[in-house]
Amino acid sequence: MTKNLEEASIEILQQRLLEEVDAQQRLQDELKNALENERDLRLENDLLWVYLQHKQPARVSDAKALLSRLVDGSELANELQQTGGATNRKNRTLKQKVRGGLGKLPGVHRAYHGLKNIGK
Repeated sequence: MTKNLEEASIEILQQRLLEEVDAQQRLQDELKNALENERDLRLENDLLWVYLQHKQPARVSDAKALLSRLVDGSELANELQQTGGATNRKNRTLKQKVRGGLGKLPGVHRAYHGLKNIGK
């Protein structure tokens, strides 16, 4: 009986192995196609740059400057976004800290609006 179980489990493992090999082959084919498409797009892009540089060299230099400004701007935006949230919370003034602390106390919201409405 254990021999039959061993044979069944070996067959199941072999089937799973074959499925994994097929999946790996499909993924390799997809990767190969994606890399070929990327290479074709790069070649086409290089060809267009050469053509544009031949026809209108001023536009190529403008495009390169614009591209570098966009890349620099995105890097700066990412840096500011990463550090902005943490430093804004840490560098709060004493007045901001006190207001935040008082606002969390129970009944402060109701008392504030009651005093505000008395003045009207």
